[in-house]
Amino acid sequence: MTFTLREIEACTGGRLIGGDPAAQVFSITTDSRTLSPGELFVALKGEHFDGHAFLEVAAASGAGAALVSEAPAISGLPLIVVNDTLKALGDIAAHIRDTLNPTVVGITGSTGKTTVKELCASILQLGGKCLKTAKNFNNLVGLPLNLLRLEPDHRFCVLEMGSSCPGEIRRLSHIARPEASVITNINPAHLNGLGSIEGIIREKQDIFCHTSRVAVINPSLEHMRQLTIPAGLDVVTFSAEAPADVCLAEIHAQGLNGTELSLDIAGQVIRTRLRLPGRHNVLNALAAAALAHALGLDHQSIAAGLRQAKGPHMRSEIIVLDHLTLINDSYNASPASMQAGLAMLKEAPYTSKVAILGDMLELGKDARYWHEQLGRSIAQAGIDQLIITGSMAEVVIASAMDAGMSGEAIHQAASIDEMKPLLSELLPADAIVLVKASRALGLDRVVDYLKAVA
Repeated sequence: MTFTLREIEACTGGRLIGGDPAAQVFSITTDSRTLSPGELFVALKGEHFDGHAFLEVAAASGAGAALVSEAPAISGLPLIVVNDTLKALGDIAAHIRDTLNPTVVGITGSTGKTTVKELCASILQLGGKCLKTAKNFNNLVGLPLNLLRLEPDHRFCVLEMGSSCPGEIRRLSHIARPEASVITNINPAHLNGLGSIEGIIREKQDIFCHTSRVAVINPSLEHMRQLTIPAGLDVVTFSAEAPADVCLAEIHAQGLNGTELSLDIAGQVIRTRLRLPGRHNVLNALAAAALAHALGLDHQSIAAGLRQAKGPHMRSEIIVLDHLTLINDSYNASPASMQAGLAMLKEAPYTSKVAILGDMLELGKDARYWHEQLGRSIAQAGIDQLIITGSMAEVVIASAMDAGMSGEAIHQAASIDEMKPLLSELLPADAIVLVKASRALGLDRVVDYLKAVA
């Protein structure tokens, strides 16, 4: 999508210096390393970087203009000066959203956001061209960059919204203005920034502040009845355990091959199949079906969309190797998602079961408590071997042993390199292996290693 400098000046409230207001830029980037000639370079400032330091690079790469909060003299580079380049990036994205006006879906929650995004987009694309959040671009930079990818023929736009501190979801919702939004669940996550469950509730419910028509929730889940939903929004419910607008009528788990299920959607039962394994993914499917139902998608499209949907990379991803089967859930970890991963491992029809785990980060003052809980859950999961790394490993180990797990089945590694000899020594043929930790621990490297040697 092309923009005139006048248009960018107007939607950001900025001031153009040194350029023709009628001149056009054809795209927008925040990365000077990948900038193409004619793009608008947005100079963002962060804790450890300042895009203004790369204005000369942007000019040399042929930038059509730059959006800045300070105006150094850069030869030949038109500048649009604003108070806050991050806010201005969001303002441009909101302008695009308003101009093209697709039906926007907002998704937040402590866990399941990315999977629900994939499932919902799989359904909605059967009703028209659908844009969805790329990768993990769900924050104050990523969400606007997703909206910048909108084209006039997009009928739907599915946006994931994440948060690590108060106020982010409200701003994201203001930029995106969803027609329908869902909160998947509320569990301990990002407690460093949000402080408490009450803080998480306040933050997540802000997605509804700028939602125009429908709030989608699961009232059966813990904390969900504490949500405040603005007057004027319709409420569509989903549940696996209680009557709801979209509920589970029948389920036949097929282990790691997924689940056959019947959904009751407003009194009509439909049958479908979910490729993704695990009870938690059944809930994610119900959430996606409820969103699609709220937007008026027919039941056949909902069934077909769920049937053909693929899960996101590194989240409950099943990898079958010559001598091992991996549950690659190495993208991130929280108490709730750890429980879901252990449940998948426990229920898998394999003789040998191994968990390769690491820390759950961003749990604030409650970190020790949740890692103690993790240790108890590991002891109850029927695991043959535990390989664990991270600063909280000893807490997990002590708790697991207190709960009855043999110390001979537990192996601690100080690093991934130290872990590799253990993997060769401890993983029996035809075992199933869960790999899970917070992203910063980099256990995806363990997955890559096992794929190379197993």
